[in-house]
Amino acid sequence: RTVYIGHKEPPPGAEAYIPQRYPDNRIVSSKYTFWNFIPKNLFEQFRRIANFYFLVIFLVQLIIDTPTSPVTSGLPLFFVITVTAIKQGYEDWLRHKADCSINECPVDVVQQGKLVRTQSHKLRVGDIVVVREDETFPCDLILLSSSRHDGTCYVTTASLDGESSHKVPGLGFFFKISHLISVCMPVYGLQQH
Repeated sequence: RTVYIGHKEPPPGAEAYIPQRYPDNRIVSSKYTFWNFIPKNLFEQFRRIANFYFLVIFLVQLIIDTPTSPVTSGLPLFFVITVTAIKQGYEDWLRHKADCSINECPVDVVQQGKLVRTQSHKLRVGDIVVVREDETFPCDLILLSSSRHDGTCYVTTASLDGESSHKVPGLGFFFKISHLISVCMPVYGLQQH
């Protein structure tokens, strides 16, 4: 795969250029939407054996004349389904709020030679993202440069895997800052100070 930095097209005649479509950087961890909550929630609840069993008992009591009233099995089933749906709806609403706060997290991106602050869900493949010490970044990044003299960068992945230890990512594409600026100057018209 070829990714063009800053979404610039290659010079004419360099190679066949086919613009790529990539998914956006929006994070969605919620299970439901406004439109699919009731059918999806009912489907998930009746996949549980106990709920399905009581549904069958309730339907048998409705269809066949039984000595017990259908209310004896229908009311507890309705109560359990309703309470579970309210609980799952509330938890999903909290996931929507968490997703929204992550998607609106401010990120600094180099665009046309200037540092532009944008929201994380607007990041695209090929953007150059500036990450400062102790900042979070909600996407996969390739480390191009580090401000440390030895060129290392320590990353904590606690939000992904729960481990709080620092990791050193692979530095296969590492550039010195001066080399990175010289590479980006023709692309973005950056000024060296």
